[in-house]
Amino acid sequence: MKTLKNILCLTLLLLASCQPNSSQNNASLKEETGTVHPSKEHRQADVLAKDTLNAVQDEVVRKPTVGTTPDFEVFFEKFKRTAEQQDTKEFNSCIDPKTGLYIIDAPGAVPRFTYLKDISRYEHPHTQERAFSITKGIFRNCDLEAVQTLPTLTCQGDDDNFARRGCFVADAVAFRESEAPKFAGLSTQEENNAAQTQLLVNKTVLHTKSGFKFHFGRIKGNWRVLFIDLTVPCSA
Repeated sequence: MKTLKNILCLTLLLLASCQPNSSQNNASLKEETGTVHPSKEHRQADVLAKDTLNAVQDEVVRKPTVGTTPDFEVFFEKFKRTAEQQDTKEFNSCIDPKTGLYIIDAPGAVPRFTYLKDISRYEHPHTQERAFSITKGIFRNCDLEAVQTLPTLTCQGDDDNFARRGCFVADAVAFRESEAPKFAGLSTQEENNAAQTQLLVNKTVLHTKSGFKFHFGRIKGNWRVLFIDLTVPCSA
């Protein structure tokens, strides 16, 4: 009887030793089928989260901004004040020293783009007026009203050239899409530079009585005036 028990125990031991190692086989199967280890899963989740955040941030940057912001209001007050006081030095501080400023006028059938970094160098092609002389007084009652789109042009005459009267600020999406530099007789390099600067414009201010438009953008965190459009609407 004792011998029988010993034989039975030995048989059970032999059977156990012949069974495959399930945990090792499972691990091998996972490696063969490309199953991701937990550490890799965490890394991929982190990368996905960062990509999603970047996509959201890009969308926020591209999304048009409606209205104005406190920092722009402060900058625009300085811009108005220096223009009214004809303070060349202070006005030039509103121009980015590298990007510069384009002044647009229309001495003929096509627009003219004048590039400068010093406002005192501008002279109107017909009247020889300086920029400060042309814009003098227009900001005196310019209380900005934020709108989603600027008032439309009606050309009804005198102060009624626009659907609404006043001083308005809106996102500059229309100006960014303008192809005016293509028709200004610029060299290829000058045209490219003007078009690239257009893409930096964030806000447009319209003064309806004069019809002048002022285009602003942020350069390295600072608001700058990038384009001044002195063309008179409905004058042709």
